Formats: sequence, structure tokens, C-alpha cells
Amino acid sequence: MSPIFSPNFNNFENISQTKAWSLFFAFGRNADLLGSGLLNGRFFTLSLTAVVVAAIVEVLILSI
Repeated sequence: MSPIFSPNFNNFENISQTKAWSLFFAFGRNADLLGSGLLNGRFFTLSLTAVVVAAIVEVLILSI
């Protein structure tokens, strides 16, 4: 496993959603934790979006 935060880490390279979630779940240690497919990253992104929208709707409904 190569270190993620090497001197050439922040060169403003584009990374996929899956790689970003892998870094988040592995605390920055493994960029390939969830594999290389696009669907895993998209699933986690849409799930987080759905949770946030559901929470906002719940707050709006209960405040009436």
C-alpha cells in the first residue's frame, strides 16, 4: 500500500467519487478500499444526499 499523502498528493488532480469515499472511510490510508467502479461512489453520494433531504423535510413538517 503506497502512502496517500505523499509530496505529490495535492496537485489538484481529479479523483472519482468512489476514490473520495474510500479515502473518507479509510481515514486517508487506502484509496482503493471500495474498488474502482463508479457505482459505489455514486451510491454513497446519493445516499448522503437522500439523508440530508429527508432530515430537512422532517424538520419542515414537524415545525408546522
